[in-house]
Amino acid sequence: MSPSITQPQVADLLETLYADAAKNDPRSRRTERETGSPANEADHFQEARHRYMAVGREFGHLLYALARSVKAKSIVEFGTSFGASTIYLACALRDQGKGRVITTEFIAEKAAQAKKNFAVAGLDEWVEVRVGDARESLKDPLPEEIDLIFLDGAKGLYLEVLQLVEPRLRAGALVVSDNTSNALLGPFLDYVRNPGHGYLSSAILTSGRERNQGHEISIRL
Repeated sequence: MSPSITQPQVADLLETLYADAAKNDPRSRRTERETGSPANEADHFQEARHRYMAVGREFGHLLYALARSVKAKSIVEFGTSFGASTIYLACALRDQGKGRVITTEFIAEKAAQAKKNFAVAGLDEWVEVRVGDARESLKDPLPEEIDLIFLDGAKGLYLEVLQLVEPRLRAGALVVSDNTSNALLGPFLDYVRNPGHGYLSSAILTSGRERNQGHEISIRL
């Protein structure tokens, strides 16, 4: 049986999302360059309302493969946006017949559209969307054991979100992180690359919307 990510219901939706992102995100970044960087966090999130910031196809396939390889049943995602990465993760769960993705999104409008996208893909039963600040929404009940956490939200919060869910990470769980070339991720990378904190970590590169996308994959020891 072919993986869900290649089936028309999912593949066509992903093509639409990537096409929309290709049109919208460069325009949004150009507007920000022309008007200057957001003056404060509120302006940053206002601008982020319009950006897809979707993972590239290559990395999406890797997310699917990683979730399948650890036979994930419980996945946490920090940063839903419009749901492209969540679709890859949810497809992995559907193809193995069990599990749930708990995904978090700060911007309510994005979360609402992501829910619609999951329904179109036939994946809504595999996904729970939590809206608001992940530092609060992830205090709600979580599974006893988490098999994989994917970090792709506000870069300055990666470490705080990881440490929030860390007590639930089982031995062998994966911490998968996107956009790790961002300067704000220095403290996070120092943390997961220090074996004393209970991880073995490796940087990888994939191709995507921009060449040589940086990521980090860490295993909980």
